[in-house]
Amino acid sequence: MKIIEIIRSVKKQASGRWDYVLSACGVDVPAKGKHGPCPICGGTDRFHFIDDNDNGEWHCRQCTEPNYGDGLDLVARVNQASIYEAVERVANVLNMDIRSMKVMSSIHVEPARKEAPKSEAQPIADKVAALLTKSELGQSAYLTAKGLQYPMPLLSDGSLLVVLANGDGETTGAQVIKPDGSKRLLADSTKKDSFFVVNPLINAETVTLAEGLATALSVHLMFPDALTVVAIDAGNLIHVAKVMRNRYPEAKIIIAADNDVKPDHKNVGKESAEKAAASVSGWVTLPPTDHKSDWDDYRQQSDVLSAKQAFENGLYQPKVQPVHVQSGVKRKDDLKPYVDDRHGGLYWIEPKLDKDTGEINDRESWLSTSVSVVGVGEDESERYLVLSWTPEGDKTVKTEAIPLKDIGEREGWSRMKAGGLLVTSKTALKAILADHLQRSGERGLWHVSSATGWQYGAYIMPDGEIIGQPEHPVLFNGRSSAAKGYIVKGTPESWRENVGLLASGNPSMMLGIACAFAAPLIGLVGADGFGVHLFGGSSAGKTTTGNAATSVYGEPETLKLTWYSTALGLVNEAAAHNDGFMPLDEIGQGSNRRAVAESAYALFNGVGKIQGAKDGGNRELKRWRAMAFSTGEIDLESYIRADGGKINAGQLVRLLNIPISKATEFHGFIDGKAHADAMKDAYQNHYGVVGRAWIKYLCGHYSEAVTAVRDAERRWLTLPQVEASEQVRRVASRFAILEAALQLSLPLTGWTSELCRDALQHSFNAWADEFGTGNREGKAWVEQAESFLQRFGYSRYLPYPDSDPRDLPIKDLAGYRVSNKTTETVVFHTWPAVFRDEIAVGANPAAFAQALANAGMLDKPKKGFTKKTLTHNGKQCHFYVMTIIESPENNDE
Repeated sequence: MKIIEIIRSVKKQASGRWDYVLSACGVDVPAKGKHGPCPICGGTDRFHFIDDNDNGEWHCRQCTEPNYGDGLDLVARVNQASIYEAVERVANVLNMDIRSMKVMSSIHVEPARKEAPKSEAQPIADKVAALLTKSELGQSAYLTAKGLQYPMPLLSDGSLLVVLANGDGETTGAQVIKPDGSKRLLADSTKKDSFFVVNPLINAETVTLAEGLATALSVHLMFPDALTVVAIDAGNLIHVAKVMRNRYPEAKIIIAADNDVKPDHKNVGKESAEKAAASVSGWVTLPPTDHKSDWDDYRQQSDVLSAKQAFENGLYQPKVQPVHVQSGVKRKDDLKPYVDDRHGGLYWIEPKLDKDTGEINDRESWLSTSVSVVGVGEDESERYLVLSWTPEGDKTVKTEAIPLKDIGEREGWSRMKAGGLLVTSKTALKAILADHLQRSGERGLWHVSSATGWQYGAYIMPDGEIIGQPEHPVLFNGRSSAAKGYIVKGTPESWRENVGLLASGNPSMMLGIACAFAAPLIGLVGADGFGVHLFGGSSAGKTTTGNAATSVYGEPETLKLTWYSTALGLVNEAAAHNDGFMPLDEIGQGSNRRAVAESAYALFNGVGKIQGAKDGGNRELKRWRAMAFSTGEIDLESYIRADGGKINAGQLVRLLNIPISKATEFHGFIDGKAHADAMKDAYQNHYGVVGRAWIKYLCGHYSEAVTAVRDAERRWLTLPQVEASEQVRRVASRFAILEAALQLSLPLTGWTSELCRDALQHSFNAWADEFGTGNREGKAWVEQAESFLQRFGYSRYLPYPDSDPRDLPIKDLAGYRVSNKTTETVVFHTWPAVFRDEIAVGANPAAFAQALANAGMLDKPKKGFTKKTLTHNGKQCHFYVMTIIESPENNDE
């Protein structure tokens, strides 16, 4: 005999004799129907021995949850024993030998059955009892977040357990509600006719039914004297309403309906409530809102008294007349197939009527893992179904947006399976599942984003974490190769007292951390993305500096990206780090110089290439704002030119080349190595938390952030050293963003305002020493023209007017050179075609010529850039007239 059958046998023998049984077990209770002292908690007059079904039922208003049960529960609670120990105590009082009952089970022969025996799975009542034994009574985070106080059994992960029973008092299952509000039925639970009672009462004049626990608890706050019942979902309201009507024939039954209002869609909550109320001559009331809401939402948005008034004002009886069905007659609706969540999955249920017994037997076909539709999503170009499920072997709920066009198609099933959702392989059942997903669940709007950063009023981290309070739920549907590194360790205070402290007073380290803090700020204030390339010899502290900066957002080694990539690969990472921090490891010999040059430009361009779509038109453009922090032994310009590559000034004001300054403030450590070792220990044990605290601050201080950036820009653009070229002024505005980030984050870093400004000024001066304060693009063009003349000035230019016949013929004649022996200078008269196609290649010829003229290298006439100077074949021709400047280094001044 199974243990559950033993329990039932013992309870059956004790039925009607619980006053005697309890007394024999040492449990003192008041007379039936009377109040008295509680044998569990010791309360003086709040215990009520009900015993209305001869099962020893009781209720105590002073006990912690569970505060009611039957006689067997009471024996277990008083003696602090398990339910099985309580069974043995009661069996001894009744002179039942349950050990012999167990022995008899080994020789018991089951009678022949027409159907195959069902699985010998653990009974649901035992499963629930086992979970209750492992649980602890407490206040759940889910209810606390809603402002509700109601102690319940809590599992080890903080989930609360809602124990379900049927009209006969039998445990039929349980609902598990996780701290984040996601819900599921325990495997093998029976939902139909099952419910949870918030406040058990013997005689109830009013019974209120609600779909969910939070709604029921809010209704209980409004009407504490009414019996309040949870029906789990809308479809079960009608079944529980009938159970309540049978138990309380004279009571007023009210359905506290969910208002599932949505344009062009059925109001499922209202319709289900009206059907349930009509079946028992009951009443319905809905929250008076024009958007989806339940009574818990309404109570939170107003207050208990206002919600109570609205509840009473909204009461009405549905016009639909109840349908009376004769006992034993099966309605057609009872035989309709449907999808149900049971046994830990979704099943296609096909009810079949047994003509011999009149019973309805369910034929079950497995569809998938339990999956819920939690909303519908949209982005700029597509609509989605937002699905939620728990992958097998995992405890973390997974939420994904599946394009609506892929639901029921191969791409959609592949996406779901890749996320751990198990799906039937049968084509017909897949079609049923696809239809169910498109017609069931929540239909609230979600915003779906493939980019991180500031989206829809919130900030999306590259790992998908949402920071802030968006108007609608937001879901990240993108991917980043470094997403797993966005984890946390320590606290903001521990990061400040370790990483922040050790970086203080060391300009390069403070610059790297400034870049990390500036990452989310650039998007908030509408600035362009940029980056810093910190270069210097080995053992200068580049890796330590980069990891210290990366620790702002997560585990440094895991978050680190590499230059060893294609330009497209880095662009994809930039899109996945929109408004975020991109740490790039050292540029090494293994990197592709051409790809690095392309990436350095594309990385801060902010928009991807236009690409065609398979079905016509173009794909959606990728857009981003990135803050990169790179390191290397040589500067980016030298690295790219070492392989004959070219770099323009636009790249150099997007990715700033700054020589590293070794740490000099050791903060009590004996030397730089000890300081570096301490910093390594610091960033390996404190990371991720300070970045999230920083973003949370920015979410609520937008105007302060904009003001800080504008103030810093005004200060930087009035400094003497930026009164030079427009390129220098652009870089100064970028240092202003770094300064604003550090000034706003002072409570997080522990630094002072003056220390931050000194560190950034030091780094800016170091950058200016490398870049110069003049127009870098003009300087590059001058160098380009000089290079041509130095290489070909005596091989492709014919001496004029006296040429040596031995010099002829000259291949690819570029022009003529005229030597002035008095001034010891050479003037190169260059053909316009050569100037345009070879000397000024890659630039606008007019702008190129003007730069040479500004540098004193080109003799510019009043109009245009060419002069009629020399005679060629008897005809005076136009030439660009150039000379080599003797001291080009002076052009920086």
